[in-house]
Amino acid sequence: MKKQWIMALGVLTAASLTGCMSSGQQLEKLSTAEAPDKASVKSSDYKNDLEGLEKYLTALNYLPEKAEATEMLYKVIGAKDGDRYNFRVNNATVVVELYEYDPDALGDEGKRVLNEVKEQGEFRVFDKDSQIDENPAYPATLSNNGKYLVLYTDSSSDLDNIQRKADFEIAVKEFYQS
Repeated sequence: MKKQWIMALGVLTAASLTGCMSSGQQLEKLSTAEAPDKASVKSSDYKNDLEGLEKYLTALNYLPEKAEATEMLYKVIGAKDGDRYNFRVNNATVVVELYEYDPDALGDEGKRVLNEVKEQGEFRVFDKDSQIDENPAYPATLSNNGKYLVLYTDSSSDLDNIQRKADFEIAVKEFYQS
């Protein structure tokens, strides 16, 4: 059963990282011209949970208002909750995965994933029973409070997209900073 979960996560993550979409699916476009004054958007105005983080990122214009979240297999990486968003920015597909952890009640897998991200800026998903790592490392960013993890994929070399990714990751890092 554990191998099935790991294989499922690997397939889902691989699909999300390559931006694979089912045929005919239209992705929400995020306008970069509608950015709010970032100083007017405060994380304290939102709940300190995954939904609050998503609303905060939407208010900052980092997630499109109408984009639908896909629930991820978050338990496989020891998280409490997790969502994926697919959208377009400057004609490039962007895939964002957001995960919430409970730092006070982490299991072994959650501790391992968060420690790898803290130390290496990435994590791997593998089958502990066989000790065979068949999956690549996934670059990730951890919030300063250790509660939120983000995977942000945008293959565009557009400078605006590169800056948006950096700004997005800073916003996640600083959300309910401890």
